[in-house]
Amino acid sequence: MVTELAAAAGRPLRRRRLRTAAGFALLGLLLAVAAGWLWLMSPLPRLSGRIELAGLSQPVTIARDEYGVPHLRAASRDDLWFALGFVHAQDRFAQMELMRRAGSGRLAELVGPAGLDNDRFMRTLGLRRLAEATLPRLDPATRAALGAYAAGVNAWLAQPGRSLPLELTLLGDSPEPWQAADSLLWHKLMALNLSGAWRDDILRARLLRHLPPQRLRELFPGLGDGAALSDAGARALLAALPAAARAEPASNIWVVAGGRSASGKPLLANDPHLGLATPSPWYLAELEAPGLHVVGATAPGLPFPVIGRTDRFAWGITSAEADTVDLFVEKLEGERGYRTPEGIRPFTTRDETIRVKGGADVAMTVRETRHGPVISDLIAPDLAGPGEVVALAATLLSNDDPAAQALMRIGLAQDWAGVSAALREVQAPALNIGYADRDGTIALATIGRIPLRRNASGLLPAKGWTGNGDWIGWLPPGRLPQTVNPRGGVLINANDRPTTDSKLAAQIAGAWPPPYRSRRLHELLDQRRDLTAEAMNAIQGDIVSLQAVELKDLLAAVEPASERGRAAVRLLADWTGEASRDRPEPLLLASWAQHLAQAIFADEAPELAEPDAPARIALLIEVLTHHRGWCDDVSTPAVEGCDEMIERSLEQTLTDLRADWHREPAALRWGEAHAARFVPPVLARVPLLRDWAARTVPTDGDNATVNQGGYRLDGPRFPHVHGPGLRAVFDLADPAASRFVIVPGQSAHPQSPHYADLLRAWRDNRPVRLDGGGTWLLTLAPPAE
Repeated sequence: MVTELAAAAGRPLRRRRLRTAAGFALLGLLLAVAAGWLWLMSPLPRLSGRIELAGLSQPVTIARDEYGVPHLRAASRDDLWFALGFVHAQDRFAQMELMRRAGSGRLAELVGPAGLDNDRFMRTLGLRRLAEATLPRLDPATRAALGAYAAGVNAWLAQPGRSLPLELTLLGDSPEPWQAADSLLWHKLMALNLSGAWRDDILRARLLRHLPPQRLRELFPGLGDGAALSDAGARALLAALPAAARAEPASNIWVVAGGRSASGKPLLANDPHLGLATPSPWYLAELEAPGLHVVGATAPGLPFPVIGRTDRFAWGITSAEADTVDLFVEKLEGERGYRTPEGIRPFTTRDETIRVKGGADVAMTVRETRHGPVISDLIAPDLAGPGEVVALAATLLSNDDPAAQALMRIGLAQDWAGVSAALREVQAPALNIGYADRDGTIALATIGRIPLRRNASGLLPAKGWTGNGDWIGWLPPGRLPQTVNPRGGVLINANDRPTTDSKLAAQIAGAWPPPYRSRRLHELLDQRRDLTAEAMNAIQGDIVSLQAVELKDLLAAVEPASERGRAAVRLLADWTGEASRDRPEPLLLASWAQHLAQAIFADEAPELAEPDAPARIALLIEVLTHHRGWCDDVSTPAVEGCDEMIERSLEQTLTDLRADWHREPAALRWGEAHAARFVPPVLARVPLLRDWAARTVPTDGDNATVNQGGYRLDGPRFPHVHGPGLRAVFDLADPAASRFVIVPGQSAHPQSPHYADLLRAWRDNRPVRLDGGGTWLLTLAPPAE
């Protein structure tokens, strides 16, 4: 009894102790949550007040608008570049740090063995060495600007209490001071990014192993002679390429004269297409200092605007799709030499050491030939034939390219003569520059070094020991396409050939992307005489796919045997080609194209029907239109025709769509399979943070729409991975009314309100004006004496 009473008396005490312990546990949890929240929020930039920084000569004001876009005003240009470096670091330092590490071949120092492929490739190309060698060859004003920008970045790094971005904190980064050569790495990486056509050289060289040249020329006219590459070796090389070398460049630009606009002044629209990324490759800003006022898109890591407008003119760019990279198969002679038309030459060699976080250092020896670095050393030695290696030649591998200098001079120019003079010496990348000014001049010109080849098309690796394919000079700048004030008042480029001169076009590139976007732009523009900025922007959002219309007309001509097949054909037959996220036809057609590519190419050219790659629709159209013999399955004794393959692939498509989506074709929606997903590359590898940082939105478009919805293949889905990450429309009647949008937002910090606040405006094609005002005002000033 006494024991029971004692136990009863002790129960309230235990309950009080449990409640107290629970209270402490809850308090600890709340404190941990608060500490975690403070840690997550700590990298956000200071937006108001006054910060004193050594390196400035006079105060600079930074007004941030509702989208986080900074409007910088300085009393000198060097102070302006300093302030932009500071602001870029505030919002995008992780992006800048990863860019310079990737370009320098020092990513493994930060991320461990996962960075080795990148580092081996970048050390082989030697981009860091080239950037450092380029710097002293720039003019003093450009070097001073790059130095001032670096000082601004370093001023941010040196701030007391400064917190690194979340990704760099997780990786344990200790950033080194920013250097002027780091900024030049951006140019080298962009040139690499815009020279991706050489990966098709590898594809054609794989096909050459088992297809006769005349058969291959049916798909790739103008092929010329060249060397084959092994399938296994080519696969290994492609797998070893870093993201910067895997780009699918595309873009649109069109310029209309005042006679075509409602205001009587020119209009210019530009939307460069790159891989969709978080953060955006672009950073909007307004920059104002004596003799300089530019509004537009900058690139974090580089001080000079890449696309924009001054008070007098506007400019934009597209990739020229020029063939500026070649592969050369070299024959070995002994252990240290290779064969040339003049005899044996020794390799030039250099030793590189890659530091690896959490692992041993990796030593590598880079060999270079007269054509360029040996890239087959990145993989097993069977890329070419026995006793052969493969070298890479590229215009971007230059140590004296003044491209950064040209970008600075554009903002200081007064007219087309000044802009074209600034761009004349640019070597890489090859670009098309569109221009319009308030005086009524419009222009479109190709710039960059274009190699002239000896007896080669550039579409296959060249046999280096023969001299065929050697670069024997450059296409003279005066020969590059340029049009100023055309009679029709409209200039358009959508990566199609920039000239009607077939010989000149062949010198620039042996193959060109299909001109579907350009054709669509002509349909929308050629008869207009009342264009406005709003109309130009609406055209940027156009989602009619002329390629899809051409393919579906070819496929819908077949009469399937099954009722479900006939219903699918009827669905496509009535479709006008709008690749809307709310329609079923884009998903039906994309899926059908995948199955048809397998049916047509898997027997003879499996490289064109790889299950994880989107169908090459342009090749399908070429086969169905001109070379229907490809439809026969050579692995069977029967002779199959295209109609049979079309129907067979349709039936398989409908079966798979039903299994994947559990609906009939009419109930499908393109946006369910075609969505853009934005998540920072480092956080994408952290399970708990990946979903928190990710933003996903269903989108319109396909690979051939003006509003490009470039996709890859992921099972039954077609994720949107490539497209117009920036849109800009410039109205020369009122330059201040120009409008822009980037995706997903200005800030790289997932905690920021400007991390993804432009996502739906981008998806729905609703650009914003940069009016120069803002709620937040920050002043950067030199230290008080």
